Amino acid sequence: MNGIEAVLRAARKLLKISESRDGRSIHARLYSWVLDILTLGRGIKRCINEESALFLDPRCRFLGNSYEPEVCSWLKTRVKPGDVVMDVGAQFGIYAMFFARWTGQTGHVFAFDPSPEAQRMLQRHLTKNALEDRITIVKDAVGSEDGTALLHAAGSDPQNSLVSLGDDRMARESIQVAVTRLDSFCAERGIKPGIVKIDTEGWELPILRGAGALLKDENITWVVEMHPYAWPDAGYTRADFEALLREHGMEVVPLTGQDDPLATYGDTYLRRVFSARV
Repeated sequence: MNGIEAVLRAARKLLKISESRDGRSIHARLYSWVLDILTLGRGIKRCINEESALFLDPRCRFLGNSYEPEVCSWLKTRVKPGDVVMDVGAQFGIYAMFFARWTGQTGHVFAFDPSPEAQRMLQRHLTKNALEDRITIVKDAVGSEDGTALLHAAGSDPQNSLVSLGDDRMARESIQVAVTRLDSFCAERGIKPGIVKIDTEGWELPILRGAGALLKDENITWVVEMHPYAWPDAGYTRADFEALLREHGMEVVPLTGQDDPLATYGDTYLRRVFSARV
C-alpha cells in the first residue's frame, strides 16, 4: 500500500466508508474518485503473488498482495509463451493480465465476461497496464448453445452469473446478453487454445457441454472453479457432471484442498484418464 492510499484509508475509516467490493455509497465512490485523481489515473499499484506490479482501478482496492496463490502458481507452471488462453468469467481481469504476461508477445488471451460493468473495469485495467494488444475482451456469455440468456448482474462484483440463486441478494438487475459456445467461437476464428479457465458461479457444466470438440483435444489444460451449491439452480446435478466427465475420459483433481471436488466449492483441474470417445 502506497503513502497516498494509507492516508486515504485513514480518512475512509474516519468516514466509515466500506472497503467491500460493492462500494456503491456516495462516500465510497468519492473515495475511489479522489484516489484515482491522486494517482494521476495510473491506479493502485499491487504486486500480487510476487508477480510484477499491476496497476488497478481504485474500486479494486480490496485486493491485497495475495490472490488465489495455489491456483496462480499451478497455472504459471503450465502456461507457455505463445499460448492462446481463454479466461471465461474474467471479472476484473487479474488472471487475464497474468496470462497476458506469461504468454508473452506471441500469445493471446480471450477474456469473456458479459457484464457491462466488469467489461469497463477490465478495459481500464488493460489500459493502465498497457495490455490492450494482448487481451481481447469478449462481451458474450458462454454456454451450451449459441443464442441469448439473462445475466443476473451485480455490477463489478465477481458474482455475476447466468444462474439465478433463489437467496442471492447481490444481483440487482437482469440483463439480456449474447451467448456463444466455446466450440463455435474457436472454430469461427481458427483458435486452438492451450489453456481454458472457467469461473462462472455455477454455470460450469453448460460451458463444458458447449465445448465438446475442445474437450477431445488432449493438449488443452482445463481449470474449472466448481460451485456445487449453485448447480440445482442452474438445472443440473452432480450425476450430470460425472456423466460428462466419463464421456470425455476425464476426472476432477482439486487444486485448493477439497476432499470431494464435486461436492465442495473450489478450483479444480480436469485430468485426462483415457482418450475420449470419438
